[in-house]
Amino acid sequence: MKILALFTIFVLIFGTASTSLVNDAYAQNDPNILLRIAAQADEQISQQLERSYGDSIPSDIQTLHSQGQMAVVSLEKSLPDDIEQAREDFLTAMKLFQQISRIISESTTEAKITRSDISDRDLKSELNRLHKYFQNLKTVSEKQNTGIELSEIKELFILANEQINSGQTSDATQTIEEIKSLIISIKQHIQDSSSNSASDRVKKFILNQLQKIQTILDTANIDPNSSEFVEAESLINEIENLISEDKISDAKIKFGELNKIVKIIKKSIHKIT
Repeated sequence: MKILALFTIFVLIFGTASTSLVNDAYAQNDPNILLRIAAQADEQISQQLERSYGDSIPSDIQTLHSQGQMAVVSLEKSLPDDIEQAREDFLTAMKLFQQISRIISESTTEAKITRSDISDRDLKSELNRLHKYFQNLKTVSEKQNTGIELSEIKELFILANEQINSGQTSDATQTIEEIKSLIISIKQHIQDSSSNSASDRVKKFILNQLQKIQTILDTANIDPNSSEFVEAESLINEIENLISEDKISDAKIKFGELNKIVKIIKKSIHKIT
């Protein structure tokens, strides 16, 4: 268990959920090792979220966490029969959990920026730290194609540097405060953009899973009048309606209920065959 926990923490910190690592893990005698690692990562992230946000977890992070948990559910369903799907689900879950861990870390850095004492700091060092943080945000913004306008903050960095070099401490301090305000705005813009994209991915994932489940129901050798079959069909229709109404949270809850019913149906199919 200690080795499993260390592997999980290593992946969350360094993001090294590579295919080779997955193959190594899967090569162990117990094929459920991938599920145990993913579940351990989910637990680690849940604890981080509890410590950092309590009951006020930001919606974008909550969405990423839900995606990760859905990938773990899919991973559990894939084992032990569908090895390739299990690997894909594992990589998806670990990448999402690692992304959440990185966001939490960046939020901590942002809080430190907000709390910094202007009168007791080296302005040059502060400006360099802000610029490094901004570069990270810029990279994320470009990857997500957010279209955020960054020319203003770039000009402020140049101005602040000139003011520091000229000994204009008061002016430089004011400019740095403007930079901090813009950084927080940029971060929020990126989060909003990410939340919208994540919502679309969740919709796509659920609809794709519904198609697979519908195929199982259409081809299963079971009584279409059975309570499980009727309930599954009803849940599929309900989930599709919730997604069309953009009620993603409710759809995810119903999707969890549907997965439980499908497991019962699969067991019935195996008994018949």
